Amino acid sequence: MNARSHSASPLLLELLYGPLVRGSALSRHHLQFANYVVSLTPPGSPRMPNGIECAVQARADHQVVVGGRSLVIGDTVVLPGPEWSPIPSFERGQTMPPGPAPLVRALAGMGPGLTPSGDDVLAGYVAGLVLLHGMRKKATRIAEEAAARTTSLSATLLRHAALGEVPEPVHILLATGDVRPLLSFGHSSGPAWLRGLVSAGYMVDVDGMKAQALAMAEAAC
Repeated sequence: MNARSHSASPLLLELLYGPLVRGSALSRHHLQFANYVVSLTPPGSPRMPNGIECAVQARADHQVVVGGRSLVIGDTVVLPGPEWSPIPSFERGQTMPPGPAPLVRALAGMGPGLTPSGDDVLAGYVAGLVLLHGMRKKATRIAEEAAARTTSLSATLLRHAALGEVPEPVHILLATGDVRPLLSFGHSSGPAWLRGLVSAGYMVDVDGMKAQALAMAEAAC
């Protein structure tokens, strides 16, 4: 089967088009290959910088292999689809200087889940340094320090963030100012990402955010 799309990040492409590598299933939607985690994003879900968009789900007993232009999960062979750029395209508006760097030792790995909320704050801050200010060296330094203290999935996403590669809801926020997709992203990931971006200097339209939050609440009723 062909994937609906896949990230065009060099971190993923090196794995997908390189030599065969055996891995394991972390969950139905996450596959680990050494220190890199591939996310299987269901069609219609937010695309990820480490993601391949397909309807396949993994099981713990599945044999998993990537490389040679394919991803094998059990008996299913997933071939590359159209590439999606994980680097957002947007007009850089007014920003604030980045705030002090979050304390990595206090945040990395803190919180439940495959991507603890502390890591999401750090990822948002790291991505903001790159996308809003072009501060790649500082971003990489923070990302690598945090990656050594947390889960393999968070470490993967932190390294993507240091390249300015982010989940699709962040693209929408930066391109349109619409915060709703990000606030509803994951169990707690979206708000944590937003906190990190704001700490890095992203200026939130507070009045617009209140109106969007009210619209979300009314839609839930």
